[in-house]
Amino acid sequence: MNRLIELLTTDNESELIPSALYNELITSVRDNLVGTQVLARRVGPEGIPGSTLTVALNTRNAMLCEEIAEGAEFPKSRAKAESFDITPKKYGLDIQITREMIEDSRFNDVVWQVEEAGYQMAKKLDTLIMAQIEAGDTAASHTVTGAAAITVANISTAIKNLRTDGYNADYMIVSAAVEDDLHNIDTFHEADKVGNRETFERGLVGRIMGMTVLVSTQVTANYSYVIDSRHAVILVEKRPISIENYKLENNDLVGIAVSARWGVRYLRAEANCVITTT
Repeated sequence: MNRLIELLTTDNESELIPSALYNELITSVRDNLVGTQVLARRVGPEGIPGSTLTVALNTRNAMLCEEIAEGAEFPKSRAKAESFDITPKKYGLDIQITREMIEDSRFNDVVWQVEEAGYQMAKKLDTLIMAQIEAGDTAASHTVTGAAAITVANISTAIKNLRTDGYNADYMIVSAAVEDDLHNIDTFHEADKVGNRETFERGLVGRIMGMTVLVSTQVTANYSYVIDSRHAVILVEKRPISIENYKLENNDLVGIAVSARWGVRYLRAEANCVITTT
């Protein structure tokens, strides 16, 4: 951000500010939101020839190996596929910097604008990803309904739901309220109940039943998502985060329009499970 402030104080700020803003914006986008950590696939512009991407998935267990009697004809068996379309939508905002902000050395205002823009773009993408985890859970009828607080049995049932359909849960994403529940489950704090002192000493809240646990404010309150990240959600980026420079001479300001074209969908519904508590 020092480079941005340096440019703001030069005589060429109107030409240089947009490029400096872009560099700082991209840095800000990397805020610790968890959605992009658990994507099964991320397809860039080069993988989307038109406005819509058709995703083909092989139908599980469509081809079967069977016992064949002596002299009998081989049974006909072939793989099958199913598909769905993803059409990215445009999301964005803009940042405006007035000449007065520069003249009055209000650099903190500029820094805040850039950081907030980056965060809000990342937050929107995170929201889209979490919504599709919930949509996949609904389509698969995997929801585990808990009581006032999450229990070990709830977590175990969620893992079982995925395992029954041939998936292996590797991530658990929880809201702040559920994180608090986990902190108060004695099984995750007492070494004699853990059964593995080394795991206990490392801190079991970081990993539970083989899953990496992530906490996000983007998760619906009192919800937990148990997923197989290899098959859960796909992100299609027709336009990664981009900027367009502009100047409004009559308003005495410069700025950038920040935009992206994203399409997000659950990949295989059965790879997602939601635990609800109250």
